Amino acid sequence: MNRLFEILAAQEIGKTLLMGLAITGFYWYAVYDDGAVADAQLVQVAQQLQQEESKKKDTDATLKQVQEMQEKVGQLSLQYQEIARRLPAVLFSIDINKAIDDFARNSGVNVKLKRPADNIKQEVVEEVPVGVTLEGNYAELARFAYLVSTAERMARVKNVVITETAPNSGKLKLEGQVVGYKLAPDEKAKEEGTRK
Repeated sequence: MNRLFEILAAQEIGKTLLMGLAITGFYWYAVYDDGAVADAQLVQVAQQLQQEESKKKDTDATLKQVQEMQEKVGQLSLQYQEIARRLPAVLFSIDINKAIDDFARNSGVNVKLKRPADNIKQEVVEEVPVGVTLEGNYAELARFAYLVSTAERMARVKNVVITETAPNSGKLKLEGQVVGYKLAPDEKAKEEGTRK
């Protein structure tokens, strides 16, 4: 370093000034860092961090939805198991006819007509309707509807029309359907059974 100063001291002022400017220019463009590069890198890192945070929020929201869906699936599974436990896998119109006769005997109504209808398949259960025409007073018909609604295999009387059999007779005629429920056959099990 002393040698450099000796060479510079031996030179003229103009040459020294020119060499100083050249060294300063070289330093300025090659070595000097005013922080602009660091600032640009900080901005880039901040943008990346912001993008990652938004991805994290999206991921957290998706995970929360997945957890909620798993809870709902678990609840539905428990409900299905309860339905499967309570409902029979096989229920025929003849079973419902026997039950209608029992309900009619216990409630005091007269069964005038029973006619099976087509089964109505739903997602989990299959309705087995039987059309009925009954005669009795209001209390007897109400008792019949109550017995049907509390039965394990039959759940309701629907499409009910109540008319008077004769004016001022006190007797009523109920026309409607007694609906029994059974588990709908599993389509996958049917397909596997036909393949074997």
